[in-house]
Amino acid sequence: MAAFDYVVIGAGSAGCAVAARVAEGHSRVLLLEAGGSDRRLTVRAPLAFAAQMGSATDWDYRTAPEPACDGRTIPQPRGRVLGGTSSMNAMVWIRGTRLDYDGWDLPGWGWSDVEPVFRRIESHHLGGPSHGTTGPVRITRLAEPDVTSVRWVDAARAAGVSANEDIGGPDLDGSSIAPVTIWKGQRWNTARAYLPAVRRRSNFRVVTGALVHRVVIRDGRAVAVEYERNGRRHIVSAAREIVLSAGAYGTPQLLQLSGIGAADHLSAAGITPVVESPRVGTNLTDHPAAAMSWDVHPGFVGLSDAQKPQWLLRWLFRRTGKLTSNAMEAIAQVRSHPDLPAPDFQLIHSPSYVNLIAMEQELRRASSVLQSYWTPKSRGTVLAQSADPRVPPEIRLNTLAHPDDVQAFIRIVRRTREIVSTEPFSSVISTELHPGSDTVTDAQIEAWLRSSIATTGHPACSAAMGTDAGSVLDEKLNVRGVTGLRVADASVFPRIPRANTNAPAILVGERCADFIKADR
Repeated sequence: MAAFDYVVIGAGSAGCAVAARVAEGHSRVLLLEAGGSDRRLTVRAPLAFAAQMGSATDWDYRTAPEPACDGRTIPQPRGRVLGGTSSMNAMVWIRGTRLDYDGWDLPGWGWSDVEPVFRRIESHHLGGPSHGTTGPVRITRLAEPDVTSVRWVDAARAAGVSANEDIGGPDLDGSSIAPVTIWKGQRWNTARAYLPAVRRRSNFRVVTGALVHRVVIRDGRAVAVEYERNGRRHIVSAAREIVLSAGAYGTPQLLQLSGIGAADHLSAAGITPVVESPRVGTNLTDHPAAAMSWDVHPGFVGLSDAQKPQWLLRWLFRRTGKLTSNAMEAIAQVRSHPDLPAPDFQLIHSPSYVNLIAMEQELRRASSVLQSYWTPKSRGTVLAQSADPRVPPEIRLNTLAHPDDVQAFIRIVRRTREIVSTEPFSSVISTELHPGSDTVTDAQIEAWLRSSIATTGHPACSAAMGTDAGSVLDEKLNVRGVTGLRVADASVFPRIPRANTNAPAILVGERCADFIKADR
């Protein structure tokens, strides 16, 4: 049996960070990833990310039928590749607001605690003092936004949204061209940010194609990881700690496969209970999203011709052109009601046709506005259905189950129409395609939402930390009831932040490494 000091499961946003930071010392670190290399055109060329959905780099999850969404199953793309979902997301960099982190009310997680860590992570185009300039993650402003995206930002400002060139937080209100994790025309995922330097160290190893079956727990301590690679079973021991960084779906499933969860559920799934922790897989939260779209007048091409060979050649030889777009080019972060303490929606303009139902970006002449809801009240679950790790967990988001979520979306549909009907954007568009100009009453808008709403792809909170004994994790990310096991990914959030969750997930990886080093 191979032996390491630390084993990290999952080379995603948080996993790459924690593994690389812990390996900076002399400890032997193993990083296990179920997917393969990120050296792919669909990963490196920013606009190609939609082509990954349903491919070999995607776990290709779907929800169970959603009762409040006309019984639809909603696609849940998650990265199965080095870099995890940082290799297939839309690359928008938003940290969140002070209210989010202070609101967790956890020692070590207030804004004054996490803000220096964000700066440590960042190599940000805006520079100091609000941002870091020497960190591993490169953040730039989208270099070549489409003219319609520039017009949309101007229209948002003309419609009353403030101008804010630093919308990454803690001041989220405002509009600008998107801040993105793109560097010199290529995606800058966590595999590129954290792994190249550490892979040269003799105390670090990364193994791809490794499907983890379970964490081995003996006498109350996590001692080893069982995984499968190329059809062969392997067990690797961890002398000090194991860190689960498998994401908001993979982490609760692996906790349950390891016997940590609600005993009655585990027994029903054919799993032997080891630690009673009934909140594992509960509290699942995502940012639900709708997408409105419009036809555009002749002359506004947007991204509709991005598949032409000229753009591929330009990207291959110069790393410029339309393939450097993240498709989600311009942002307005707004409050759907004036009494709210912070923005509750992120509106994102794309110079293309976005079909959230199929989770596709169709390259046709159109403009779309994605409406991502940051403060939903609906909660869901992630439950292992079998002791077999190849069987995906049952995912229930319960999207739109809470009536307040529906009312917030109705308000934002009307606010979005106000923005797009304002110059200089109103002269770009012609016919409203979705939901259509005849969808005007609350009941009509609600019916459209239930038939079309999907996800921003920000699942979180399904193995949450807390100070009470019933929480899955303590505030240092230790799994309660087990020694030597921590979690580091978006599942740990007590409440989902107002942010695109890539940045907060990397934060969790960095904080986990801090806690490990302090305890060591």
